[in-house]
Amino acid sequence: MSDYPFYHSHIEIDLQVLCNNARYLHRNLKSGTHSAAVIKADAYGHGAVEVARIIGDLYDMFAVANVTEAVALRKAGITHPILVFGVPVPQTVKAYPEYDLEAVISSDDHFDLLEQGTSYHVEIDSGMGRLGIHPDEMDRIEKRIASAGRISCKGIMTHFASADEGNSAYMQQQKKVLKQIREKFGGKYPLHAANSAASLDHPDTHLDMVRHGIALYGYDPTPGPSNQLQPAMKWRSWVAQCKFIHKGGSLSYGATWQAPADGHYVVIPTGYADGYRRNLSGKMPVSIEGVWYPQVGRVTMDYIMVWLGDDRYDAGTNVVVMGGDRNHAGLWAEAIGTIPYEICCGIHTKVPRKYV
Repeated sequence: MSDYPFYHSHIEIDLQVLCNNARYLHRNLKSGTHSAAVIKADAYGHGAVEVARIIGDLYDMFAVANVTEAVALRKAGITHPILVFGVPVPQTVKAYPEYDLEAVISSDDHFDLLEQGTSYHVEIDSGMGRLGIHPDEMDRIEKRIASAGRISCKGIMTHFASADEGNSAYMQQQKKVLKQIREKFGGKYPLHAANSAASLDHPDTHLDMVRHGIALYGYDPTPGPSNQLQPAMKWRSWVAQCKFIHKGGSLSYGATWQAPADGHYVVIPTGYADGYRRNLSGKMPVSIEGVWYPQVGRVTMDYIMVWLGDDRYDAGTNVVVMGGDRNHAGLWAEAIGTIPYEICCGIHTKVPRKYV
């Protein structure tokens, strides 16, 4: 049964796997290239504070989505430089110098908004179309940087929209813009553009720093993924009940599944309220004592059902709900047409994280 007696499942993070992933990613970098570990969204559901502590010696900087995430890291004793991707707003600008955070300027207005003594990176929109200053504005922005003496520029950045699609036409177009950025700012300020996919598949974009996100957690976003990265996350639960069902009997809402023969099934206390997506119903197996069994019937808010056939297990038997070579988050994502980012981030924070 779970080591957490007051909760019905837990997430297990393998710290050795996490470090192995980080070391592999760094082997792809040229000498002198710095690295940032992207630990936003609670380290993609893996636990930002714990992840920061275990990989701190391997990375030069951490990156998060917003000031709230950054301040939580500081209060937990994390001393690395922290880059905050999110847009500075009047309610958060005092936090940057107070907690020694580095801002991202993605609009001309931010130069005047940031408090004295704040360090910042300028984001150029090379084609992502989300945040950032248009490349046509680089001459003017260069002058703004030079005249903004009360705040300090620590870097110039951009973000790729399709680095995970190989050398697509759009990626090539973004690389052209990146070349313009390098011609304008290269040598004056550190430049960084490469996300996980670019770090692995586009070494010409490594520049002065790369930003490792999903690959750090074990999911290769490139078209030809390697077997060097391993998922660090497993989701464990236990058998709540083992029950008998006659052939033709149905399980769960809608009676969408009927037993193919007389046999047994187990009820496992994990459901969509925890992050086990309802549209995964009937699509992924679970592992019980090393044997794979199909999840059957509709996923409910708090439970899933698993068909055993002739096998039986006692209540309390451990179950791997997600993890392993047949049902990791990448395979969940493929099964429902999404990405492993969404699967990992979607596991509710009420599910405890355990580190091994």
